[in-house]
Amino acid sequence: MSNPTRIGIIGAGAIAMHGHIPGLKRHSDAQVVAVCDTNSERANALATSHGIPTVYTNWREIIADPNIDAVTVALPNALHAEVSIAALNAGKHVLCEKPLAMTVAQGEEMVATAHRQGRVLAINMSNRPRGEVQYMRAKVAEGRIGTISYASGRMIRRAGIPGFGSWFTRKELSGGGALLDIGVHMLDMVLYILGNPTVSAVRGEVQAVHGPQRRGLGGWGSDRVMDGTFDVDDLASLHLRLADGGLVTIEVTWAFYGQNEERIQVVGNQGGFDFFPTLYGTDKPLRFYSDDNGSPIETIPTLPSLAEPAHNAIYRRFVDTIRGTGSVVASGDDGLAILRLLEATYRSAAEKREITL
Repeated sequence: MSNPTRIGIIGAGAIAMHGHIPGLKRHSDAQVVAVCDTNSERANALATSHGIPTVYTNWREIIADPNIDAVTVALPNALHAEVSIAALNAGKHVLCEKPLAMTVAQGEEMVATAHRQGRVLAINMSNRPRGEVQYMRAKVAEGRIGTISYASGRMIRRAGIPGFGSWFTRKELSGGGALLDIGVHMLDMVLYILGNPTVSAVRGEVQAVHGPQRRGLGGWGSDRVMDGTFDVDDLASLHLRLADGGLVTIEVTWAFYGQNEERIQVVGNQGGFDFFPTLYGTDKPLRFYSDDNGSPIETIPTLPSLAEPAHNAIYRRFVDTIRGTGSVVASGDDGLAILRLLEATYRSAAEKREITL
């Protein structure tokens, strides 16, 4: 490999192990050269298992390494802005985990820094490249289902609270609970399918139902700490009014007395889609609903074959963008747009009113 893009991994947790490193190593022009984690044992284990030559335990050291061109940031939300801004100022390109930051103000500074430094800032919105999502987005743009009247997204987990006392459940480290953890994915996916329409108003509700009772443990990043802090939401609902008159509803929960469910519905005045995504695929095929001279029609669209696993596009296009041959799946600006809606949801819930944007 000549003149590879050299990448450092900041944060040696599960997403780095199962997502960032394998995805980046698939790129013929990328080389993962360093990993950083405050837990030296975990960092060394990850480096050994993936043949990564350099290990750091301080993120300031990895971003100061002149032999690194870009970094991925897979840290608690509270560190996203600080680490990303420092890396951008050090001349590194950045792929940051979602959400972009804890606050809109932090996100704005991240985006401004990337523009000022002329560096790539990407956000890991990993559902965008899914075949079904790309298909629906294209058909909505073509007008296949007409004018959008309603869209909804639900991500319901029977038992998915990621530990009691993990950083996910401590507001000072996460900024929020289910809404910021999984709501960000569902909100981005639905709005992306719709072509990222202008949102005129947000009404939101958030609750902590099961977490305070130490029920619903499980899911990504979970641990078995049963007596730690839980001061975030485990259930959230938001309602968006679009500038063109359409309505969007998003419901997410970490724990729920009912079946696991992930579902997206998009309805226009000429047709509609029904999609049941899961973390790594789908339980049911995408369905398209329309009518023919008043007779209902239900079809299963034939989707184009993907050249690679959907989530791998995040890493491939990040490297391609750095090298001037592509564009990122989701930019810092995209992440900031979603963060504005998430922050408005929390504000709406606190003030018990609709927030006009």
